[in-house]
Amino acid sequence: MQRKITLLIIDDDSNVCETLKLHLERTHGFSVHTAQDGRSGLRLAQRIVPDVILLDVMMPGMSGGQVAETLREFRSTERIPVIFLTGALTKAEAEERGGEFGGELFLAKPVSGDEIAATVRSVLQRAASGRA
Repeated sequence: MQRKITLLIIDDDSNVCETLKLHLERTHGFSVHTAQDGRSGLRLAQRIVPDVILLDVMMPGMSGGQVAETLREFRSTERIPVIFLTGALTKAEAEERGGEFGGELFLAKPVSGDEIAATVRSVLQRAASGRA
């Protein structure tokens, strides 16, 4: 039996967290944890050490960029792939950039659970083949 993919979603919008959590668990069989701010997300990431972190860019308190920087400071979380979520770019702009901005992988909101699942699997395949 294949191990479940563990995903941590850090987003200040509780509706985004819950909607994605339900879809990704029910439809794709992921194990999904959520946090609604950067600090609790960092604590949770260190505790569960997820396979991938889905991280909102714009959040009050700590931005997604600050959370990502802090993740890189800890041995337990420094290698976890991060996929940024942003509402600052449209889907068309995201496609033009090839899903990368500033060297980081990102998805434009609104994003579907299926799109996230495909991106997560792609990131994990690249990491497994040494191309992360």
